[in-house]
Amino acid sequence: MKPGGQAVPGVVRYNPRRMIRYLDTRGLSDRPRTFTEAILEGIAPGGGLFVPERLPRLALDEIVALARLPYHECAARVYEAFGLDVFLARAREIAGAAYGDNFDDPAIAPVREAAPGRFVLELWHGPTLAFKDMALQCMPLFFSEALEQAHARRATGLDFLILVATSGDTGVAALNGFADRAHTKICVFYPDTGVSALQELQMVTQPGDNLIVFRLDGDFDACQNAVKAVFDDGAFAEELAGRHGLALSSANSINWGRLMPQIAYYVSAYADMVARGAVGPGEPLDICVPTGNFGNILSAYYAKLMGVPLGRLLCASNANRVLADFIATGVYDIAARDLVKTPSPSMDILVSSNLERLLYDLCGDATLIRQWMTELKDTGRFAVDDATRAKLQAEVTGAWVDNDTCLQTIGRVQREHGYLLDPHTAVAWQVAVELGSEDAPVLIVSTAHWSKFAADVVRGLRGVPAGAPIPGAGPDIGLLDVVTELAPGATVPPQLQAVRERPVRFEARVERGRKAVEASLRDWLDGSAL
Repeated sequence: MKPGGQAVPGVVRYNPRRMIRYLDTRGLSDRPRTFTEAILEGIAPGGGLFVPERLPRLALDEIVALARLPYHECAARVYEAFGLDVFLARAREIAGAAYGDNFDDPAIAPVREAAPGRFVLELWHGPTLAFKDMALQCMPLFFSEALEQAHARRATGLDFLILVATSGDTGVAALNGFADRAHTKICVFYPDTGVSALQELQMVTQPGDNLIVFRLDGDFDACQNAVKAVFDDGAFAEELAGRHGLALSSANSINWGRLMPQIAYYVSAYADMVARGAVGPGEPLDICVPTGNFGNILSAYYAKLMGVPLGRLLCASNANRVLADFIATGVYDIAARDLVKTPSPSMDILVSSNLERLLYDLCGDATLIRQWMTELKDTGRFAVDDATRAKLQAEVTGAWVDNDTCLQTIGRVQREHGYLLDPHTAVAWQVAVELGSEDAPVLIVSTAHWSKFAADVVRGLRGVPAGAPIPGAGPDIGLLDVVTELAPGATVPPQLQAVRERPVRFEARVERGRKAVEASLRDWLDGSAL
């Protein structure tokens, strides 16, 4: 049937009895949401996050058999398991369109043996060279499908404004994925400090008539807090709807549409590891994830609950070690911390939004979640109960790596194995070395291509301390060529070659805080933004 109820000959409809609905982690929503409703809303009323009421189960033989399929078919099988309120044929079309020639490797998310017995899941073969493409080449297609359904059944007459705070890669990938999509505008705010020169260049040169980028005063947490405050401003939402015909949504990983596609690559990776004989069917596979906002490792956790035989989940943090400390103590405390600038800026985060989803799954109590999140907002600190802490420590192991060790890891791995890491993957590599077990292999999740962080890769290859000047170095963009001289076989990907030739389109800078963000949005929508 069509969304409005009219039958469509020959089209397989989704099965309402298998459909999974989505609950609010803070228990403030009036009812569970369907997938299309959850992806359009992005964040639940009152600031909570949408989580599936239950997770589907995948049989081991089904998982192992996926190694014989192209990646887009593997992803489609995962999406179908969630019983989406989207026609099955359309979900398959979306997966096929999301994972094709826009990736530079036919495997889409290949597993490489970077060193003897050391495997890496490369998630950076998409158009913006970061793991965010794995979701943000797919999510905008599902978003457009959800919006078409909502318009068809007259659930809304509004178009959508996608509002994004980014520590780097999410903004780049979201702009690329949503550029020139009908009935959608997108605005990205990135922090004045933290993103790499290449990440910034990717954003401020992005083509598209429906988008804009602003540089915001402060670090990522200031950026994220300001954007979250906009979502909580009911008066501004009414203004957007009445004056511009727009509703707000998000492409950050607070949106469930970001997490579901990420589950798929853990399913695919396990099947690939079995196919190559690195693990036997049913044997545990440890996963080490460089972690900032907690969405990537949370997707691995969900994959494990769905039946993928994952072992330990190793949460690798940089010098902003709030997650490692929380896992060890059960106390989340940012009250006395300053955000540290590191070579891995996409992990420079103190408030890890997706941790809320994990805590909800562990404690099952929306009242506790509301209490903890309120305490964090008001005091910068909360402590979970003993039972939740024990469950957390049973599921996730945390460790952290300082700035100089991160860069030294880049140089060491290149010298010893001829494999070039970006600084985020270097953090995960080092944690995997420290926490690795002889009983199970560790799959290191590689989240970005080295070329996006050329300055710190040069430091790692030359042995220059973190933050120190690079002798004889010119502009960051020129350091791409320096890396290719220092690391035999390294090449600058064509995606960045094209970025180098694009003109800068966006140079506006805004002050921190909700009011400044809302003012910049008004100016843009009224046609007066720079």
